Amino acid sequence: MEPVTRRELLERAAVAWAAVVSGASLERAGAEGRPSAPVAVYDWIRQPRILLAEAYNPPFYPSFDYDAEKALAIARELNADSLRYPAASYYAYFPTKTRYPVHPELGDSDPMEKTVRLFHEAGLRVVAYVPLNHPFMEVEAANPDYDDWVKRFPDGRPMTTEHYGYTSYYEGCLSSPLREQITRLVMEVLTRYPVDVMYFDGPYMGMRNAQRYCHCRYCRAAYEKARGKPVPLQDERTTLEEDIEYWRWLSQDVVVAYLREIREAIRKTRDVPVLFNDTSLLSRREWRSRAFPVVDGFMFEAAETPGEKLFNLALGRSTGKVIWTYVGTHTQYNREHLRNERVRGWFSYPVESEELLIDGATGLAGGAGLIYWGLSRFFYMPERPLRYEAGRYVKETFDWADQNRDLLRSTRPAPVAGILVGSQTVDWYKAEHFVLGAYSNAYNGAFQLLKDSSYDAEPFLDYATTAETLGRYKLVLVPNAACLSDAQCDLLRAYVEGGGSLVATHFSSAADEYGRARKDLGLADLLGVRLVSGAAFEGPDLYIRMRDRAELVPQDPQVALVEAASGATVLGETIDRGRRKTLGPAVVSRSVGAGQVLYLGSSLEAIYYETRMKAVLELVRSLLEPLIGRFRTYEVERRSGLMPHLVTSADRLVLHLLANTGNKSKKLRTREEFLPIPDVKVRLRLPAGRRARSVTLLRSRRRPAWHERAGWVELTVPQVLIHEAVHLELA
Repeated sequence: MEPVTRRELLERAAVAWAAVVSGASLERAGAEGRPSAPVAVYDWIRQPRILLAEAYNPPFYPSFDYDAEKALAIARELNADSLRYPAASYYAYFPTKTRYPVHPELGDSDPMEKTVRLFHEAGLRVVAYVPLNHPFMEVEAANPDYDDWVKRFPDGRPMTTEHYGYTSYYEGCLSSPLREQITRLVMEVLTRYPVDVMYFDGPYMGMRNAQRYCHCRYCRAAYEKARGKPVPLQDERTTLEEDIEYWRWLSQDVVVAYLREIREAIRKTRDVPVLFNDTSLLSRREWRSRAFPVVDGFMFEAAETPGEKLFNLALGRSTGKVIWTYVGTHTQYNREHLRNERVRGWFSYPVESEELLIDGATGLAGGAGLIYWGLSRFFYMPERPLRYEAGRYVKETFDWADQNRDLLRSTRPAPVAGILVGSQTVDWYKAEHFVLGAYSNAYNGAFQLLKDSSYDAEPFLDYATTAETLGRYKLVLVPNAACLSDAQCDLLRAYVEGGGSLVATHFSSAADEYGRARKDLGLADLLGVRLVSGAAFEGPDLYIRMRDRAELVPQDPQVALVEAASGATVLGETIDRGRRKTLGPAVVSRSVGAGQVLYLGSSLEAIYYETRMKAVLELVRSLLEPLIGRFRTYEVERRSGLMPHLVTSADRLVLHLLANTGNKSKKLRTREEFLPIPDVKVRLRLPAGRRARSVTLLRSRRRPAWHERAGWVELTVPQVLIHEAVHLELA
């Protein structure tokens, strides 16, 4: 018998495992004693500096111009420590033996093998990008396989989508034989190439039609077997219970189950870190938001503002998983005058402004690994990357991350408050209830309000809430989280009774976790109020009249009509000035067990996010001060555009200061330049029993004057231009 090489053994394991997913027991997947990734790789994924080679655009698609040597030269010049190579996108970019289409210009070459070899020889790592049912099947391709792999409407029509504006694609179904082809492709990449990390884009079940039920023959058979009934038609006759049942089946039994199978097979074959693209933990009907327990980490791509990006990163870190984020994005253009919004603009031209700096600084402050988007922006340019603004900005960001990597890896957030974020609530905010912005502005506004009050807060997910989670915070804020389960309500009650402080707003707990409306708030007994109407009152020129002050405060024009229960204290009422009416309690306080509760009858946090009214900020600050003022860890004077973020370790405090003073508010996705914020006054509270050894400004590399007073370190930061980091070393 001829000797079998290790690669051949691994490839055979890949084929065997693909058969396993098709029907055999997963327990037989992989053999004992498979090689595992070094521990160093699992540490490295926390703070990588990745250059992204995107394959949905040049130099991979439509024409194949990619060159591995050029990619390595660009990565080195930017001080990247790795490349994310696309094993596939609309085509495969290695010679796959599956039925996945290979780029027709590849010929006999294997650019993936060459890339992995060159980057490893240079001491850089390679992350393999593998799409899990991301749309790839070109409608015009006339490939006979596609007819059997596609999602379908009830009348049998195939579902299609656009992506980057090149052409239309069929949307694939994970219940179809396509699943086995994707699995084989994953295992080919894992066993044929010594990549350091497997990164998955997906699992998808469509793009434009992701919210549509699939009626292909495979889904019909699988659903009938699992639920004993046909797939619902998804029309006006579909009940809420049918909708709940279908989405539970699709998310848990199909999509998340598939990702779990993939992860376990990798663990048993060649155990490397696995991350996936969870564009948002809060997208409507987004099953990927429930998949993070399966993997080692995930990525948030981008956000419209630095504040929203920092919020997303904090929410991601609350899961305990590794978080990556883009520096720059594929969408650097607002497309306002185009008929087709899928046409993205320019993929292979540098972004020539300072927005890359604040994007990178936000990622660093948020403790994320950085992925620069991307290789294509320099690939075709006539000069080296550092001859362009974008190249210098990316290198500046990567250099700072490299120079401070020990600090970035050793520090952790130190939140005083937690913000309960309702992934369950996102679906509830449809047209029949309110508008979509009603909820996103609530949780983003809560984050902004606390930041501007000098309190660090950590968003956390409703369905992942435990007593241990709540115990991390001195205060929990529930901003208009309409959909909470009975169990989640019980956890909040126990938290307050045990001594925690709770602030809930507007329609929090008005429905259960699936959006089934309750007759009253599920937390009514805890909050000390009763709903008078299940519908919100909307009217102009409303105000809050607090009992302890004469001046009225602008009220949210949308309020919940409530009555205060016996034993609750009404601190403020909603006034309809034009009609000379009092609409009911606006602020209600109550003691429960060893804890305190505040209920706000409106979504003031959303109003603050939309207006930045100082009067609203001062009112909320005055309500929070008695609850958590004594736990404040820093104070930063409020300056327009300035956002602080504190991280700590045993022997240091690091206060990141982000100065979002650019011009994006004038027009989203315009190029940006930033103005400095001078003379920022900062106070940092010393941990009990500790003294300050030194204070350094890490960006400007200065040692500012500072003094210690009554347990606080006080200083003035001369200037914050996009990002500064105050490093206080403890004695």
